[in-house]
Amino acid sequence: MTGRRHGWARSRRSFLVWLASGLILGAPATFATTSAQFVGSSTSASNQVTAGTVAPPTGLGVGRTCAPGPGIAARGQTSAAGLNSLTLTPPAATQAGDVMVAQVANRDGTYALTAPAGWALVTRDTSSATVTSALYVKVAGANEPAATFSMATGNVQMVGGIVAYSGVSTSNPVDTFAVGAGQGTSATVPSVTTTVANAMLVHTFLKRQEFLAAPAGTTPRWGLTSGTGAGNAGATAADVLFAGPGVSTARSSSSANSFVTEWVAHTVALRPALGPPSVAVSWTASSSSGATGYLVERLVGGAVQASSTVTPISATGTTDGPLVNGTAYTYRVRAYRGTWQSTTVTASLAASC
Repeated sequence: MTGRRHGWARSRRSFLVWLASGLILGAPATFATTSAQFVGSSTSASNQVTAGTVAPPTGLGVGRTCAPGPGIAARGQTSAAGLNSLTLTPPAATQAGDVMVAQVANRDGTYALTAPAGWALVTRDTSSATVTSALYVKVAGANEPAATFSMATGNVQMVGGIVAYSGVSTSNPVDTFAVGAGQGTSATVPSVTTTVANAMLVHTFLKRQEFLAAPAGTTPRWGLTSGTGAGNAGATAADVLFAGPGVSTARSSSSANSFVTEWVAHTVALRPALGPPSVAVSWTASSSSGATGYLVERLVGGAVQASSTVTPISATGTTDGPLVNGTAYTYRVRAYRGTWQSTTVTASLAASC
């Protein structure tokens, strides 16, 4: 029994020595090797831009603005009378581009009236087939000639005049007009509703047997009768600037002789010329926040006329001008960073004031 215990103890010590030596000698084989892994990320917007495509702006739009013009002013006036024809000479101070307003009036009905080339009829109206008044407009050229208006029948007394104005729109000179007619000792030029600011209101009267004074609050331009006696007629022109837009004041003038006779009255609102146009270009900013800005180009007829840069990338618009009135323009915009550029967005408009 004792011999068996001593033998077991020796066996146990041998096993432990073997186990320890095995663990020590085998250590290098029992630890697995692990390879290094590197993981990185970047939140730099510039890295994101140069790693892909620069996003273009969106929602490109262009809008026109017009600078105020110089304002309307009278250059001068002339008047004349005639029998069966009326020759009106432009005022001496008239310049090319001025707008001339002519009143051509006659006694005895609405006989056919022939106007010279270039004179556009605004309106022609009568009162009781006794007096007839017509208004014409024309844009003056260089060395503007005299204008002869003629009737289709003989022995008709005629009277009229021209007032020349600077600062009037040459493309659309008449904003609006109104007509009044009646019989009595006084006459009233009607009110008008203007659609623009700073219009010039031109008032004219025609009255059988006399001419009426310019109404209060206006500047008289001319007044003349066609002759003497009961067969004549008198015409008057006056004007006043109207701030507007809106409804103007009706104005009256009373007879100096208390003649109860027929009359025709006109109010014509002249539209002021505007200054050169400008363009506002707007867009929604590019989503590429790390881009630098925008290249903006103005094109006429497909050719680049001008270019500029707009920064920073958060910008949403720019302005361009003054431009040439009546010209069609195209605007081309793209975002950029260095040599990287987005696709192009375009918008067009006709810059007319």
